[in-house]
Amino acid sequence: MSEVDRDRVELLAPAGDMECFNAAMNAGADAVYLGLERYSARAGARNFTYEQLKEALDLAHILGRKIYLTVNTLFKDQETEDLYYLLDKPYTYGLDGVIVQDVGVMAAISRLFPNLPIHVSTQAAVTAGCGADYLKKLGVTRIVPARELSLEEIRKMKDDTGLELECFIHGSLCYSYSGKCLLSSFIGGRSGNRGRCAQPCRLTYDGRFPLSLKDLCTIDFIPDLIDAGISSFKIEGRMKDSSYVFGVTSVYRKYIDMYLDTGSYKVNKDDRDKLISYYTRSGNCKGYYFEHNSAKMITPDSPSYLSDTDGKEINDASNASRPVNIECRIKRDTKAVIRVYDPKNSAEIITEYIPESARNAALTCKDVSKQLKKTGGTPFSAQSVHVDIDDGLFMSNGTINAIRRQGLEAYKDKILSAYYRDHVPAKQNADTYRKEDITGNTGCPKLNVGINSIEQFEAAMMCHPDIITVPFELFDSIKDRLPDEDSGICIRIALPYIVRDEERDNSVSNICGFIDKYGSCGNIDGFYVSNLESSKILIDRSYRGRIIGDIHLYAYNNSAYDFYRNNGITDTTVPIELNERELARRGVYGEELIVYGHLPMMISANCIHNTEHGCRYDKSGHNMYITDRKGMKLFVRCICGMCYNVIYNSVPISIADEDGLFDKLRPSSVRFCFTHEDADTVSSILDMYISNRKENGSAPVRFSDNYTKGHIKRGVE
Repeated sequence: MSEVDRDRVELLAPAGDMECFNAAMNAGADAVYLGLERYSARAGARNFTYEQLKEALDLAHILGRKIYLTVNTLFKDQETEDLYYLLDKPYTYGLDGVIVQDVGVMAAISRLFPNLPIHVSTQAAVTAGCGADYLKKLGVTRIVPARELSLEEIRKMKDDTGLELECFIHGSLCYSYSGKCLLSSFIGGRSGNRGRCAQPCRLTYDGRFPLSLKDLCTIDFIPDLIDAGISSFKIEGRMKDSSYVFGVTSVYRKYIDMYLDTGSYKVNKDDRDKLISYYTRSGNCKGYYFEHNSAKMITPDSPSYLSDTDGKEINDASNASRPVNIECRIKRDTKAVIRVYDPKNSAEIITEYIPESARNAALTCKDVSKQLKKTGGTPFSAQSVHVDIDDGLFMSNGTINAIRRQGLEAYKDKILSAYYRDHVPAKQNADTYRKEDITGNTGCPKLNVGINSIEQFEAAMMCHPDIITVPFELFDSIKDRLPDEDSGICIRIALPYIVRDEERDNSVSNICGFIDKYGSCGNIDGFYVSNLESSKILIDRSYRGRIIGDIHLYAYNNSAYDFYRNNGITDTTVPIELNERELARRGVYGEELIVYGHLPMMISANCIHNTEHGCRYDKSGHNMYITDRKGMKLFVRCICGMCYNVIYNSVPISIADEDGLFDKLRPSSVRFCFTHEDADTVSSILDMYISNRKENGSAPVRFSDNYTKGHIKRGVE
């Protein structure tokens, strides 16, 4: 393998604190990803202070390594206003990249720090090249795709976009597509989108653990990953200790190098056992690289780690260092000169030290070299030392040590100066965030009914709402039942939660064909999109109807709202994790508010039915329930044609009766999201709302005895 081949494969390790960072450096990581004390998707990690980040960046850059900062949570409006102050110092320190989930944050970084590389987090759930293309104008340089993609899909994304791809090679896996999980948020107020996931996928359902995935291990197929075009091999684990970081990183370093040097390798038993010994859940799996869905990926009997580590191995590791060459000239009646250099960099200084004439034994080249080689306690190692000294001179060891320190410090400054950046001026927020008058929307908001079956559709039709929203997979079954164009009822189609470059009903090509066929049909006035892929497909096809961002196309803040509105999204849905006060601050003018429904909590490529009972493929899909440890039943929709599951909350949200809410927020429409309700229940709920709604759209009735108000009062941290 050539150096070009070597350079394009980065080994990226996690660091939850400085000890883990040093372990990653010692183990040979090319780069490290870490978080500050705020706005990190691992809020439970110890994370870094600014001073620690500066120390880590300096060391990484001296060693020729990189550091990427995780800012991969969704930001509330008041937080986006702090973004400049959050990143200004890391930017000047020479930060190599920032990993981001929130589109609004990406837009703000692109505007405030145009030279800072943006890496799109796996939390953004990018599943196809068209999704990556949607973000290119923000200066995105790297995508961390959804972990559910196959190697063929990854290869296609690389070919289609030309962007760097960063993919996980080892560690824990989420059951849901990352960033599309709201279960922790709704059952305990700890949002995975805010870095506080309580891991409900590791809990029991029906007395087992059907949502708990084994840990990923790819040590046996490194060549396949390289061949697919992956630029960066990412190890999961910012919540894990330094022994895990060192042990896992060192094993992958060994076999990546072995393959790049020789073109082949075979993993020995000791190394395989070592990987298994580091926090492994019931054995490892290959993840989704080679199979879409498998019960073998699940730990149904226990989500616990089989073993852990004790950290001893790090104590035996030699510190990482940068090899340098040292030259020193010590001449009579002249200040000593030291030069520290490598093939690309050189620093030479004239010191203030002048040698004395020797009264006894004169200083020799060997004596000086011995002292100059003592680089312990620094990130440098003396590869070669050359000394030019006149006869009959003397300097103390302390003086020679001081000369060495000055030379290394000058060389260090030379190296780091290439990374440091000047401060960028703070920009005013006035040109960043919309400040629309939310009282501008007057009158009763339109009524939108989302349905999930033919029976629900017919019940909705009888109530004559303004809008009926039909899921993509159900449309063919009801297209002959659509209302007349002059009925006053608009039809909207909810495109799939996930769009992939694979041969399934939700493939990019199928979505394109569907839009071409039905996009301008009759009273279809818009599409709901839950991902960047669907958005880009519609925009590229010059679709002229409404493109509405659904709840998983997060517009937490006005920066995200502005970006979507300026890039083809005509409408957005009110974020369901913000509370009333935060929504009023952000504004919801012209947006849709969900007021009733069992909301989708998880979107998973894995299938609970397949895990527990075997595959029951049904082109039209099928339903099931799982029961949590508190006896609450969660409705599960198995969408077989697309091969993913949607897990819904056990109780519906119901906020139409919330006093004063509609007057304060003034949504343009309200949506009822029906899932497994029968036709009579649909009719009853809609009749109650229609007969009791006020001029502003609220209704002083509750639609269920067992319900939640979601986050409208409490919000998330």
